[in-house]
Amino acid sequence: MGFLANSKELTLVAEELRKLGFEVSELDERLALRQQDSNGYYRAGSYDRASGQLELDSAWDVNEIKRAYSERVVESQARKFGWQLEWSTNATGHRQATVLRRG
Repeated sequence: MGFLANSKELTLVAEELRKLGFEVSELDERLALRQQDSNGYYRAGSYDRASGQLELDSAWDVNEIKRAYSERVVESQARKFGWQLEWSTNATGHRQATVLRRG
């Protein structure tokens, strides 16, 4: 399944996956993923940076991974420009960032 076709930020993807509880191994242009489920079984997957393809077991919530990655990219860009963010949850239950301006 396509995920991050334009992403060259393998480090950001790996960081977010680790934050979500995945064991991540970096192998050249790919990430090998593993996560233990509630029954103690491991599920495996992979992410290919060149193609942006994320291969996961159907039991994983891909949308959760996409949201977490998106937040990480927003935070990364905010730091790059010296902005501070404040995260909150809106009325529909989605997280949103507000840029805090100085002065």
